[in-house]
Order: sequence, then C-alpha cells, then structure tokens
Amino acid sequence: MSEPVESGTIRTRAGVEIAYEIHGAGPPMVFVAGLGDDRNSWAGQVPEFARDHKVVLFDNRGIGQSATPPGPYSIEQMADDAHDLARALKLEPVIAVGSSMGGAICQQWALRHPEDIKKLVITNSWAERDVFMGALVDHWMALAKEGQSQHILESLLLFCFSPGYLARKPETVKMFLETPAPPMDGFAAAAAACRGHHTLDRAAEIRHPALVVAGEFDILTRPELSQHLAQRMKQARYASLPTAHMVFWEMPDEFNRLVRGFVEG
Repeated sequence: MSEPVESGTIRTRAGVEIAYEIHGAGPPMVFVAGLGDDRNSWAGQVPEFARDHKVVLFDNRGIGQSATPPGPYSIEQMADDAHDLARALKLEPVIAVGSSMGGAICQQWALRHPEDIKKLVITNSWAERDVFMGALVDHWMALAKEGQSQHILESLLLFCFSPGYLARKPETVKMFLETPAPPMDGFAAAAAACRGHHTLDRAAEIRHPALVVAGEFDILTRPELSQHLAQRMKQARYASLPTAHMVFWEMPDEFNRLVRGFVEG
C-alpha cells in the first residue's frame, strides 16, 4: 500500500482518539473495518480507488492506533466515531464501505447521520444475527476475556477464509497468524457491539443507494443475512461472489469491479 497523503488522529465528542489516513484525492470514500481488523485490511482496495477518490481509512476504537476505551462498546457508538471523523475531516457526503462489523457500523451511520452518506457498500454483514453467529461471537468474547489471543487468530482464520483460498495462499496463513493480535479488551468490547447489533426492523429507513455483497460460502455471516438486509432497504442491490467471509481479500479485483460499477452507476 502506498504512503498516505495525510495521517493523524481526531478526538471524537466522546473523547476517543481515532487514528486515520488518507490516500488520493477526489470524492470521499470511507472504508470501515470489521471485528479484529485494522485499517490495513483494505490494502487491496486502496490502489484502485485512490486513483480518483479521497480514500479514508481508520482504525475503529479498540484496535490499531486508535484508543481502547473501557467496554463494552455499541455499534451506535462506533457509528458516531465515524461521523465525528467525517466532520473533523470536513468531508462532503461519502461513499461508505464496510465489511462485517464495518457494515453494521455503516448501517447505524446511515440511520443516525444520514446527511453524511451518499452511497453505501455493505459486504458480508447482517441486520439480524442468527443463532450460529451469536454463538460464535460469544465464544470469541470468552476467549478474549481469557486472553487467548492466538486461539482467536486461528479461529478467525478458519471462519473467515475459504479452504480453497487458504490452500492457494499459504503466505496469507503465515501473515495472519504472525500478525500481532488486537488488544483483547478492545476485541471483547467490539465483539459485544456485534452481539447487540440489530437493525432489521429499521433497515427500510435507510434510503441511500446501497450495494450489499455476500460471500456464497460465508459461514460467519451467511448470504441469507445479507439478502434479508438488502430486501428491507429501499434502494439496495444484492450481489454475491464465490468466497467465504473476506470477499474483498479473496477476490479483490472482482470486488473492486463490483464497487466501481456501483459507485459510477
């Protein structure tokens, strides 16, 4: 990933330091990471979109270079963090792109601060969790509270990537398992936010044009969860790719083409 043209921190109204960086120039796109991911998770998207957009990446509270306030967190709090970042950077209405927990954050961002948003891209996310997802998040929270960071990384690897991708990309396995784990208190607090996220009964209030993307083999947030969200939203288009949970990692070129077609449409 190229060097950013700007980086720094902002302080939210709640007093949380949020670290960000900017690549490129043009209409703003803000990328919102998922649980356990920092802003570097979007490395496969930056070169494509920084050619003609101001690409804003940031670390959610509890991970990366952002502060880790005491938890538990809520998705609403994290959406307000994104809003405060957009205001601090004086961004015009943005194209918000969020994966998994980041997609949940984008939903609440659009509901709480609709004036901030021009379009939404929500990938591998949910508006109402199912039993499996709830049980898995509970398991991760328990591991985090016990300080079992390596077990969390191993579990994330297995539940987020398809077997075929991991077989083709052994370097991804090595990099993932050697990456320093996020702070366990921040991870547990953010996992609690995921546990509490529910917007299905309000999804019809999101009137922005939206692209909802699913991975056909995603077992963490099953494609049906994305379909339910897209069906409730007023201006949503649904698409899927033959991947597991990390669509934008497994098939970055195809994902980027989907997003660009939506952005320019």
